[in-house]
Parts: sequence; structure tokens; C-alpha cells
Amino acid sequence: MESFVSALEPLKLRAKNYPFALITLIVFVIVGAYAPAPRELLEEMYKQYTELVKSLYQSQAPSDETVYRIFYYNVGSLIVFSIPLIGPLFAVYTSLSVGLTLKAISVAESVNLARVLTSFFLTPSNWVTLLALSIALTESWWISLVLLRRRGVDLELILAILALAAALLLLSATLEVAL
Repeated sequence: MESFVSALEPLKLRAKNYPFALITLIVFVIVGAYAPAPRELLEEMYKQYTELVKSLYQSQAPSDETVYRIFYYNVGSLIVFSIPLIGPLFAVYTSLSVGLTLKAISVAESVNLARVLTSFFLTPSNWVTLLALSIALTESWWISLVLLRRRGVDLELILAILALAAALLLLSATLEVAL
């Protein structure tokens, strides 16, 4: 029993950091949404956003194919988020970009930015995605810390945690298509 409890310690330490990682992502989304940006940039971001949505949600595609496309798109971010030292920088960049895209939607569609943000944060699939990316971001922090301390990396645990995060992304994509 004692060995089982001691085996859970690394998971407990990581899990304590998930809320911090989640809050970090949320804060940078909001900062990106309220950051000043030239209208031309917002127009280009809105154009890219609409093209992405069209490519992910092809009208003739069956829903399982759409789920796969969304999952595949998001799992790329998950992988980069988990890279030591680079992952946190990419997480900040991605979160700021999401915020700017929400601002672009607000401007292009003449909808109040607070309403767009509220809609974003009230969508269940977005919360599941943010949780999955928070897990990957936390793994990046832990791997970076272990590497800087020149200790061994528990690859099995890292892969299991990232597999859990990927499963959450699959759930998120399914929710996004179903709702």
C-alpha cells in the first residue's frame, strides 16, 4: 500500500499545478482579446479563422470525420505545449492568438467583445480543451525542471499523462461537433 501511495506523489505534485496552468491560459486569452491591434491584422485573422472553420467543418463530411479533424488540429498544439522550455512560450503565443482571434470575430461581426468572450468561456468543449492543454503545459514545466536539475525523466508517466490529455482533446472535439 505504501509503495502505491508513494507512486502517486509525482501525480499529486503535477495535479496541484493544473489550476495554475489553466489560469495562465485563460489570462493570456483575455489579454489577447483586449490587446490593441491594427484593423488590418484583425481582418486577416478573421479571414484565417473563417477559412479554418470551413476546412474543419466541411458540410459533406460525416461528423466522425469532423471530430477527427478538430482532434488532429488540437493535438498538434498539445504536442508543442509539452515540449520542455518551448512549450510555455508557445502556450502564451497560442493563448494570445486565440484572444486576438476572438477580438477579430467581435470586430468583423460587430458583436460586443465581452459577449464573444462569454460565449467562448461558456462553451463546454473549450473548457475541456483548455484543461487538456493545461495538462500538457504542466508537463512541459515539470520536464523542464527535471532537465534543468539534471535528473532522470519518467517517460512512462509523461506519456501516460499526455495520452490522458489527448483523450480529453478527443472528448472536446466530440463535444464541439455534437453541441
